[in-house]
Order: sequence, then C-alpha cells, then structure tokens
Amino acid sequence: MRGLKDAAVGLMRRVWRAEFVSAVTPLGWGVAGLGAVCAVIGWLWGWLEFRTLAFLALALVVVAVLLTLRRAIHDVTLELHQPRVQVGEPGLGRVWIRGQRRGSSSATIELPVGRAVARFRVAALGADDSHEELFSIPTRRRGVVPVGPVRAVQADPVGLIRRTRVFSEPMELFVHPRMVPVEVAAIGFLKDVEGITTANLSSSDVSFHALRDYVPGDDRRSVHWRATAHTGRLMVRQFEETMRAHLLLVLSNLRSDYATEDDFETAVSVAASLAVAALREERQVTLYTFEGLVAFPNTMGLLDELCRVKLIDEGPALSQVVLRAGHDTPGASVAAFITGDTDPTGLRAAQLTLPSQIRTFALRVRAGMEMARRQLGDLTVMDVPCLDQLSMVMRSIT
Repeated sequence: MRGLKDAAVGLMRRVWRAEFVSAVTPLGWGVAGLGAVCAVIGWLWGWLEFRTLAFLALALVVVAVLLTLRRAIHDVTLELHQPRVQVGEPGLGRVWIRGQRRGSSSATIELPVGRAVARFRVAALGADDSHEELFSIPTRRRGVVPVGPVRAVQADPVGLIRRTRVFSEPMELFVHPRMVPVEVAAIGFLKDVEGITTANLSSSDVSFHALRDYVPGDDRRSVHWRATAHTGRLMVRQFEETMRAHLLLVLSNLRSDYATEDDFETAVSVAASLAVAALREERQVTLYTFEGLVAFPNTMGLLDELCRVKLIDEGPALSQVVLRAGHDTPGASVAAFITGDTDPTGLRAAQLTLPSQIRTFALRVRAGMEMARRQLGDLTVMDVPCLDQLSMVMRSIT
C-alpha cells in the first residue's frame, strides 16, 4: 500500500515538474539564467550590484509563480450556430463558461479562429455564476476555418510564466462556395424517365426497340403474344439499353490554368452550382480534380469537400486527368471541364479521350473577358466571365 502511495506521489511530482517546465516562457528561462549568472559573479567576486540583480531576478520568478499558482478551472462549452455557411455569411457562435462548485478563479480565455486568436477576460466565478461570450467570424473566402479549442491562460505581467489549460475540442466551420441556380435541362440531361438510349440491345429494359423471333434462353416474360398470334411464330420484345443521366465534372485546380485566385474561386463555384443542380434532381455526379476523385456521400458532403479543394503548383495534363476520370466512370453521360484560360486545343484533346457517346462541354473562367461560345468538333467551349452569368451560359449550350 505504501509502495502505491509513493508511486502516486512520484507520478504527481513528475507531472507537475513537466507542466512547470513547459509553462516557463523563453523570457522566464532567460531571467532565471541571468539571475544564476549574477549570483555566481556576485558571491565569488563580492560584487554587490550583481547580488542585487540576482535577488531581483529571483523575486520576479517567485512573484510569477505565485500569480500563476492557482489553476483556472471552468466548465466551458463551445458552440457554432451553424457549422456550415456560404461565403459572405457570418459564422456565429458562443463560448459559455460556468463556475464549478468550489468557484473558479479569474482567467484570460483564448479562442483560436483560423490564424487569429480572440481573447477576453473572465472574472472569478462562483458555483452558480456563468459568463457568455458571443462571437462572429467573417467569411470572405471559401475554406475550412478551425475554431477552438477554448483555453484558459494564466500569465504574470512580465511574461515569465504562461500556464494554459484546454477546455474544449476544436471545431470546424465550413465556408461553402457561392452558388447560383442552374436548370438541370441545361446541363444536358433528358427530361424523360428512360435515361439516354445506347446502341446496345437488351432483352429487358424500359426503352422498347423492336420485335424479333424467339431464341431459346429468352425470358418468357418478353414474349409478345399478339405478334405471336398474328405471325404464327414466337415473337419477343427487344429493348435498347438505357443509362441514367450521370454528370462527370473535371475541375482544374492547377495554378497555371488561372490568371488569379479569384478566377479559381469562381471555377469552384461553377462546379458546385452544376453539381448541386444535378444532385437535387437525383442525378449521379462524379467530381475529379487534378489530385484525383473527390468522394462525397451527399450534397452537403460535396460542398464540404469543395471547401478543401486548393490550388496546386504541379499536376498532370488535363487529358490525363480526363482519361482516368472517364475510365473510372463508365456510366457517365455528360462531361463538363471547368478550367481557367486553358488553350481550347488542350480541351479538345481531353475530350477525345472520352467515349464518343458522352456529351461534353467546357467552361473557361476568366474575369474581364466577354462571354463567348466556340465549337471544336462536337465539343462546346464557353467563356464564363463571372458566376452570375453561368445560367445564361448554360442556356446557350442547349
């Protein structure tokens, strides 16, 4: 029993020692070291001035320890009003602090938000006292903003010792790209429920093609009895295979493809607008960037993943990305390339890597240029000056 007690005491001492060492700032170590040097010189050579400096350094360290000796203990809750907002909408939240049963000492509370740190002072709280701090996060750019964790900081006025205690888990604020409404028909989807017919024939589907003679092995349910009675031979229905509308989006995130970062942000908004319009109509959507497939479970997941897409300095050619995307997405019926001021010949080369039955168009984003349309074979290339003109651009494609 005594051995367990000694072990517990030893562990507590090691923890306290490690916490104390980490709490001393570089300035604190400097003052302590300077005091030690002054003490050695003062007592070895008898210099009163260095003895005075040593006593002064010791006094500063002792006062710093006494001021930060009591730990800040609070019950803290960090909340975001909405963990997902669109660019331009403020991210609202609150920090709620409650005193514990024995009361809580005053402390400086820090809330990291992105690269900035918000600070506010909380007075000593009793058992039933609480403090609420509201905050608003400006969202000028798309991205993921880390919020928290909330921490209490106790430090002396000189800055020799700084003790920090974390009270909450960090959170993430997703700033979704701006979007505009787009008509699904403008993306190239058929309005009927049969999907897009192919040249492949099948014995069972929803798109009727023709009648033919019965062949052993055919499904008896496909027998057309009226034609059989008329011709005297077993006749079966033959169908065309259909595929549901499936949108393949290839978004360039190569820095050299864009004149400015704002053009890239517009391109991300274009991709988000097209994808969300298709998903709302229960169409399939696959998204690729130059870094590969962007996997997502639903519409909200797609927007969350688009918050993380960033420009890269080096990457493969567009044709290589499209070739891989087309190989991995055999059911695609419509493909859209979203780039910056990319050479149209490169867009055409990328389109030739896809199967001929996939309808393909390209959207080039660059601020300041005129909205224009050009045709390269069966590839439609549209110049998009700004996001607000996307709906007009898409209507002109059909």
